[in-house]
Amino acid sequence: MDVLRPLRAGLFFYEVFRLLVLVVFLVLTPMEPSFLMGSSAGAFHFPHVIYLSSNALFPLMTLFVWLRPDEYRNYLPLYMAGKIIGSVSFYIWEFFSARQFLGMENTAMALILLGGTAFLSLADILSVWGAWTLKNRFRKALESVPELGGI
Repeated sequence: MDVLRPLRAGLFFYEVFRLLVLVVFLVLTPMEPSFLMGSSAGAFHFPHVIYLSSNALFPLMTLFVWLRPDEYRNYLPLYMAGKIIGSVSFYIWEFFSARQFLGMENTAMALILLGGTAFLSLADILSVWGAWTLKNRFRKALESVPELGGI
């Protein structure tokens, strides 16, 4: 099944790029000692490790869908659900922590973090649209195959 192969490859390369950007954010964002000690003074920093660990699965899902779409097309609804939940939780987090980011002493770093993560979140919404398109094309391709009985 060769349905939208460039889109499948594009989703994979976007996810790899996105994961690399998140790793760069992890390295560039200064961690205050008070944050490491459990104090709430530095608690407004980007939730690095928690956000990165769950997002490491998205490149794997898109890789499987790209290489073997017949076997792994069922990952697309899971991919879309994860992206939607991640985007909604990001905007909720940004709403409640924007005031603390604006109070940072390094304003340029705060703007880079907020702007970069907002850009990634918008790109996630576009990737959900791409996955939805793939899912519909897979369904149409399966319906047109007579030996599968229009599954």
